[in-house]
Amino acid sequence: MTNLDDEYTQLLRKLLPPGPTWDEEDPLIKWLAPSLAQAHQHADSLMIEINPAQSVELINRYEKLCGLPDKCLANRAQTLEERQQVLDAKVNTVGGINEAFFKKQLEIFGYPTETIEQF
Repeated sequence: MTNLDDEYTQLLRKLLPPGPTWDEEDPLIKWLAPSLAQAHQHADSLMIEINPAQSVELINRYEKLCGLPDKCLANRAQTLEERQQVLDAKVNTVGGINEAFFKKQLEIFGYPTETIEQF
């Protein structure tokens, strides 16, 4: 049993009404506590998944929503960390349509020496 299992076991025992009916080793509690602990841990991991920069389980869905990989990145193999970085830049970057914004984007995506031509 994990520490979280133990905590849920204690919590469930405290929720039971007092009396001789409830056994200290009640099978319902032994079954229910690990399930609640697992749900708790999964909820914690989903809170991390909300941030695209840390997403692992949902990264494919985030990329699909954001149109990634786009044609600039389609033929390039990327590590998970690089995918998270590109996704984070796509979702969370604030800026405008100006040269400084696009130069910063190029740096984030790993193209610091690229130039921008204005027409």
